[in-house]
Amino acid sequence: MTTKVLLTHHHRDAIENAADRGFWMPLPLEAEQLKDVMYLTCLSYGEITLKQLVEVVSFEPWREDDGLERWLPFLGQRLELPRPLPLGDRRLLAGWLPRQREAVQIVELDALLEAKRLSDVLPGSGACCHLPRRNELVSVSAAVHRSGAAA
Repeated sequence: MTTKVLLTHHHRDAIENAADRGFWMPLPLEAEQLKDVMYLTCLSYGEITLKQLVEVVSFEPWREDDGLERWLPFLGQRLELPRPLPLGDRRLLAGWLPRQREAVQIVELDALLEAKRLSDVLPGSGACCHLPRRNELVSVSAAVHRSGAAA
């Protein structure tokens, strides 16, 4: 199992508000995309770093009036990253970075924690290769994996 993070777009206080109420918004995902997704994070316009993750406890199917099935993420605790993760190379991120509320990207947690910048997790950027573990991330990664295993 490879733990994954769902990256989406929303306003600056969205993670705090969602964690307080216990759920995110329904997202148009395929059931196969949900496999191994244990965390969610979002970016808003103007942000230059990722700062935190929120645990995804479960996904429940959600049918809108338009008849499309979406998935509603139910959330657990918020986890601060050990250091803010800069976005990095904007040219690489153009077209990849979610810019609308229902747009998503799914990245591996270990690659995200080990990257020096978000653009490092893109295919061809080095994230597909072994990234050396940094000591300051080992304990956070272990805590993140433990909380995911307990869910």
